[in-house]
Amino acid sequence: MNRFFTIGMAGHIDHGKTTLTKALTGVNTDRLKEEKERNISIELGFAPLINEDQLQVSIVDVPGHERFIRQMIAGVAGIDMVILVIAADEGIMPQTQEHLDILSLLGIHNGLAVITKIDQTDEELLEIVIEDVKETLEKTFLNNAPIFLVDSLSQKGIPELKVAIRDKVMQIEKRENKAPFRLPIDQVFTLKGQGTVVRGTIYDGEVRQGERLMLLPVNKEVRVRQIQVHRKQAEIAVAGQRTAINLGGISYDSVSRGDVLAADGFYSVSDRIDVVFYPLKDMNSRIKQRQPVKLYVGTSEVMGKIIFFDRNEVNNTEDGEILCQVQLNEKVVVTRGDRFILRNPSPVETIGGGWIIEPNGRKYRFGKKTIDQLMMKKEGTALDRIRSLMEEKHVLTYDELLKGASVTEKELDEAEKVLLKMEGGLFSLHSIFERVKNKVTDLIESFHKRYPMRVGMDKAEIISEMKKHFPAPLLEFAVKTLLEEKVIKIENQYVSLTDAAPTLPVKWKTKLEAVEKELNDQGIEVEKFNTVLKKYEIPPDLQKEFYHYLIHTKRAHILDDDMLIAKEAVEQARLQLEADTHLEEFTLQMARESLPVSRKYLVPLLELFDRLGYTKRMDNTRKWVQKNSG
Repeated sequence: MNRFFTIGMAGHIDHGKTTLTKALTGVNTDRLKEEKERNISIELGFAPLINEDQLQVSIVDVPGHERFIRQMIAGVAGIDMVILVIAADEGIMPQTQEHLDILSLLGIHNGLAVITKIDQTDEELLEIVIEDVKETLEKTFLNNAPIFLVDSLSQKGIPELKVAIRDKVMQIEKRENKAPFRLPIDQVFTLKGQGTVVRGTIYDGEVRQGERLMLLPVNKEVRVRQIQVHRKQAEIAVAGQRTAINLGGISYDSVSRGDVLAADGFYSVSDRIDVVFYPLKDMNSRIKQRQPVKLYVGTSEVMGKIIFFDRNEVNNTEDGEILCQVQLNEKVVVTRGDRFILRNPSPVETIGGGWIIEPNGRKYRFGKKTIDQLMMKKEGTALDRIRSLMEEKHVLTYDELLKGASVTEKELDEAEKVLLKMEGGLFSLHSIFERVKNKVTDLIESFHKRYPMRVGMDKAEIISEMKKHFPAPLLEFAVKTLLEEKVIKIENQYVSLTDAAPTLPVKWKTKLEAVEKELNDQGIEVEKFNTVLKKYEIPPDLQKEFYHYLIHTKRAHILDDDMLIAKEAVEQARLQLEADTHLEEFTLQMARESLPVSRKYLVPLLELFDRLGYTKRMDNTRKWVQKNSG
């Protein structure tokens, strides 16, 4: 089983991190002219420590100067283990403590301490430094870490340190590769004949030569032309490896440190994140509501402001977690669980850090309700987050679920029992779907009670009415499922409960039946329908309902704009005309001879025959379409 790890070399400026890295690897990580002239590290340096078939370990040498804290955070953000370097002639210094704070806030758990330059101090001072280091580490994640004494120039203690590092990394759990590929970029450069090259530590997944990736947050597609791991060509690179990738399809000046290479749409691009924040107790100033802060996440450095929901400031005596939000001036690429650091831009200092509980935060109100909501997001299981997101959105795609709930594919697959897969690659919850089906059924039932004479409710009206609460695809799927389950039936566009049928309201049943009888008695020569209704004093609100009831139940047909004709009268007229014309073509005059009524009734009647498909007009004649249909 191949194992890949990255070790961060951290500590105060001029405590010998670069010299120690060279002693361990043979590589001088100070590449820049300015670094060599000033004898300080400005940019991140990288060197392979172990390069075997089954084990690869890289060292990231981060700058120790306070002015280069961004480079330091970018370098240690993706490490598996840290070597904290303390010089024997100086002991614990301000940047030593700040690096420890940052490492702790970033969730680093593995590491060891190295006291360097032991040949440059006497034994008595060395003992004091060792005690000071032990006392400092007691309050940190390096509490029980071993402390090694070395002199990098003479190689004293280096062989023992190498063995200890190997033993330590073998105890570290191998990174999961199941998440989609993600590489936060910490270096961008160009090589003659090669084009754009980026470097970084792979946080998640794997990448292959020739693969297409997205550069986020700029959202540009790029192609992986070549991959280098430990300065050697590779076909594939995986989580935990320091990697250089030659990109095609993008120019050097279009890529920046802080950008992220990603395989698909899993990772959120966001400018508002919900977080668990841990303030540092020994910060020099208070943190006020909505004050400017500098956020460091992955390799990004972005200005923003911190927003509290249960307080207006944090003083320098508080500790413990605070659920809050960071609103950013620029978008960052993050996912749930990513660690971050917050620094005060003025006066410059690290004020705390924590982890992201919701990459796509929203605007919330100040108060306990928001804190409870954030607490649920923080402590909820993957299933809880899926349910919560679905209750908010109702319908999502697979990728939207992965991103929005900040879950892995494995966690999403395990939630299959609560998820409903719909058409078009959409998902909802079974519980939501049952709720929607019940609401659709209740809506139709209520419609039947309000409009008993109607065949059913227009399907478009159902969708329109319920779209205020649920998305259209979910409603369409609910209607389709109810139809398959025979809970509803659909006639043309009208939806009704299976056992429902248009009925006359009890209060008006006698009078409405009398209207229908009179319509039948009138035969072909009908009165205006309104005239008949007025005779029986049918109220206006029922007139239109009864009109549509007769048409939709096919008890009557529309003869003209303001006249209805009984179905029975139409059928009798058809049979008479069929018999008199012997089902042959006929003219208007022949129809008048068969049906001795005025043109006022005859022309609309023949046009009705055409609409019903009994006849078809051809110039001045008509021919029968449905023969022997009587």
